[in-house]
Amino acid sequence: MSRPPTVLRRLESEDTLLLGNLANSDRWRWETARMNIESYGLKSSYVTLWGAFTAGETALCGILTRFSNTVVVVDTAGECASLFAEKIDAEVGVVGIRGTIETITALCPYLQKYQVSAQEDSFYMALHQPPQCNPAVLSFARTVRTSDLEKLVSFYSAAGHMYRSRANLLPKIGYERAFMVEEAATALHPARIASCALMNVEGKSTGMIGGVFTLPDARGKGYAQACVSALSQDLQRAGKMPTLFYENPLAGRIYSRIGFETVGHWKLLYLIPRMGAKHE
Repeated sequence: MSRPPTVLRRLESEDTLLLGNLANSDRWRWETARMNIESYGLKSSYVTLWGAFTAGETALCGILTRFSNTVVVVDTAGECASLFAEKIDAEVGVVGIRGTIETITALCPYLQKYQVSAQEDSFYMALHQPPQCNPAVLSFARTVRTSDLEKLVSFYSAAGHMYRSRANLLPKIGYERAFMVEEAATALHPARIASCALMNVEGKSTGMIGGVFTLPDARGKGYAQACVSALSQDLQRAGKMPTLFYENPLAGRIYSRIGFETVGHWKLLYLIPRMGAKHE
């Protein structure tokens, strides 16, 4: 980068050409931003996107996305770190940052009003082939229906950091892609949802799978593999490439068995307010 970015502002429709040039320069680095723009547009109240520009706004160098209490930051080599950190410090209620590893590494020293309480490596994966899953295992999964909403709310209430609220789940069932595995009642538990996989965001050519969770006492039975494989098949039938992130190495091994390949090394930071810092 010959000229460093000097301006961070909300992305607008007139930035479409610069966005396209950036996205085409390195598909997997910019694919999450592309999916959010294609899915939500640039005027959404749910997802907000800012761009880091060089002086004169002749080149777009990085993108910061905020949805709910999470921020996603992407640039090429950390050149937007100070601008991103200044914006994050100005935001209230941020609890997590996900970003390409170069961006995250450069950003941390600039944060003033937040401090990092924990961090994890996060790996971005894509499925370039049909999912590999035993048909008998795949048959465990079925499409989530609108009548499953109450059961799904209860299921995700026990999912820890994979928690999904009713408001988050409602648009994901019925008309979005989602698959789950049910278990019949036994002497140990009532009939229940044992595993589920949802869509985080879906663009024109790519979809990001998320919300993959299996109840602890139902693990080791192939349920997550079934849900992710069924969801991947559904995306591929629509001509879209399945992608996902993972932090848990066990999850990574499951996804690798399905056929997912790592296409990016990212980082996930967990934030807490810095003692004494005040947001304006």
